[in-house]
Amino acid sequence: MAKNSISNEKMEYLGVSGTRTIRSTALDKSSITATRLTRDTPDHGFVDAHVQEDAFMLAYQLQEYQGDLWVDGKAVDFPCSRPGHFTFYDYRRSWQANMKSPFDVVNFYIPRNALAALSEDMRGRIEGFSIAPGQDVEDPTIRGLVGALRAVFDTPSQCSQLFFDHVGLALCMHLAATYGEAQTTPLHHPMGLAPWQVKRAQEMIDAKLDGELLIADLASACGLSVSYFTRAFKIATGMPPYKWMTKRRIDKAMDLLKGSSQSISEIALNCGFADQSHFTRVFTGAVGASPGKWRRGFRQ
Repeated sequence: MAKNSISNEKMEYLGVSGTRTIRSTALDKSSITATRLTRDTPDHGFVDAHVQEDAFMLAYQLQEYQGDLWVDGKAVDFPCSRPGHFTFYDYRRSWQANMKSPFDVVNFYIPRNALAALSEDMRGRIEGFSIAPGQDVEDPTIRGLVGALRAVFDTPSQCSQLFFDHVGLALCMHLAATYGEAQTTPLHHPMGLAPWQVKRAQEMIDAKLDGELLIADLASACGLSVSYFTRAFKIATGMPPYKWMTKRRIDKAMDLLKGSSQSISEIALNCGFADQSHFTRVFTGAVGASPGKWRRGFRQ
């Protein structure tokens, strides 16, 4: 390990200021970290040495990026990475980059022990990925997951931890099944969760509408692995846990709008929304009217 090695998780070795980071802790309490890095001018130059560790990085480009790349001291054919594509890096190997062009990139830090937590639901241990160094990969699923996160980087307080965990889990499951020589196993119980498991999970969500709840906690309470629980919950309820939380927030807000004298801003905070603006946007999108207009219509 180089003496000047610094954090891979926070992408400090890239030497970019003003980064924006979110974390998912869905898998074995391991942080799958997403960091957005931008630079408007070219010739950022050579990056510092990264830590060699048992982890991976997925770099998804939001605009075309050009630079030189070496792995284990050998130059890699890397003409460019196009917008909407990703490249993949194994931190057990030594990478070096000369970043030449402006860039706008979302980097995912994925420790191996997060992937190991999927072993119950995958056929075999995931030893590596069939993605060549410097390969510019187009993947609609990855594009969709990054698209779901783009607004979150600007307003992280408006999204729950359940949402972050859902994206992190979906990313790892997709990478493992598509590129990791592993396949998802079928659910053992096509009906999803047992009634007691649904009730327990929904009670826990209702008690934590502020969003500070981990998928791992829900899965543990139901005696299931995280990936199994997430799929089974959707089968049982028709939606993933984070969407169920949004539904319950709106249900509670409707009850308060109908039966209390609380202001819109008070109701927003009591129902787990970041602020009145966040509440108004989500409520209007789900109901078709702003909270104030809906309350006036109900009371007429």
